[in-house]
Amino acid sequence: MSNKTKNSRVRLRHWFQISAMAAAIGFAPASYGASFYLLEQSPAHLGHAFAGTASNINDASTVYFNPAGMAQLDGKQLTAGLNAVMPRARFRDEGSNTGNLRARTSESAIVPNLYYTHRMNDQWAFGLGLTVPFGLSSDYGTQWPGRYLATFSELELISLSATAAYSFNEKFSFGLGVSYQEMDVTLESQIDSTLGAAPNPETDSYGTISGDADDIVFDLSALYRHNEATTFGLAWREGGTFDLSGDAHFTRNALCAPGAGFPIPETNFTTGTLCTAALASREGAVRADVTLPDVLTLSASHHLDDFWSVHADIGWTRWSSIQYVDVVNQQTSTLVETLALQYSDTYRLALGATYRTNGPWTFRAGVAFDEAPQTDATRMTPRIPDEDRTWLSLGFNYAHSDKLSIDAGYAHLIVAGADIASLDTETGHNVVGSFSSRVDILSAQLNWKL
Repeated sequence: MSNKTKNSRVRLRHWFQISAMAAAIGFAPASYGASFYLLEQSPAHLGHAFAGTASNINDASTVYFNPAGMAQLDGKQLTAGLNAVMPRARFRDEGSNTGNLRARTSESAIVPNLYYTHRMNDQWAFGLGLTVPFGLSSDYGTQWPGRYLATFSELELISLSATAAYSFNEKFSFGLGVSYQEMDVTLESQIDSTLGAAPNPETDSYGTISGDADDIVFDLSALYRHNEATTFGLAWREGGTFDLSGDAHFTRNALCAPGAGFPIPETNFTTGTLCTAALASREGAVRADVTLPDVLTLSASHHLDDFWSVHADIGWTRWSSIQYVDVVNQQTSTLVETLALQYSDTYRLALGATYRTNGPWTFRAGVAFDEAPQTDATRMTPRIPDEDRTWLSLGFNYAHSDKLSIDAGYAHLIVAGADIASLDTETGHNVVGSFSSRVDILSAQLNWKL
């Protein structure tokens, strides 16, 4: 869209309720992995910073990380987990011309995981999974200097997966999965009713766009046991293509009305007249297309002795699939808003260790480095004030019995400072500052052998 209406409020909201659990648990995901990719799919793997996700097969969460690993699990198993994610981000103004208030966002979230596996025989295993692989949430309020860029943002993607594994022999197994996914997106921001003449929160307008989309995606995986001590895993997950559709509505301030506002030199119009016309041409049914990234993960796990194991992950995410997200009015073909993310592909590196005691306790620790897909201050969006991050993790497993065990994990994410320097050449709005962020994650899961 033109920058005059780039500051629209976008709301794409429609809950995908797959099961009673999904219907019972409300959550508004913040972004915890790179950009809005959520790694929090297993409290057990959280304990070693998601190192060895495709090679360290211990419970039914392998449905998500490497379906081929289901061939290593006996009988029927069920894993249910909850991840409490507590992000904090603060904005420090460094010379914006739209106000100088500090802002913060701390949209905590509960992210659920649910997995079931069934080993049919020596060759075949099947599984089901309920996950939230992508999500973000932030709320800066309506007074801060970047309110024309973003006030509230939310993306939710819920995925229901069915997977199968085939074991060729004791060393090699292959996995295949298919997932139905539904995406909801909410993006809100204020609109300067004076088009840059006199920006003021008291005279701002705003807009709303609502809608949703769904897609079916696939994944492929393999597990190779080199020997009793060393295992390698490889997993590829497809990113869905979502054709979002919905409806746009704008709420206008009194200064966004015909004849209101400030005179525009060398014309017979006022800022209020142009504001009204611009929003009217954008109101109605809208659509937007976005292709989420493919993810490729290579993992290795090695048992040093009866007590110690080490794990490693290298992950590649094809974020370059997201460059521009255009929201377009379906009747007028008018561009309502453009999210110029211009992402690049990223890598993730993780190392972890496991210590097994002679008793029911197992302890975990790990560290990881996550690249951000966009760090250019002139392209930074406060909707996703992303930067490179370092994970520090701890966790444990307690085997209550042969049938029941409990996992818990904690991670602290150190996020590098993100700078923003956003200039709107049409209105003159200039937002300059920096974001400081951190994330804490506390997770737990139950594992049953049925």
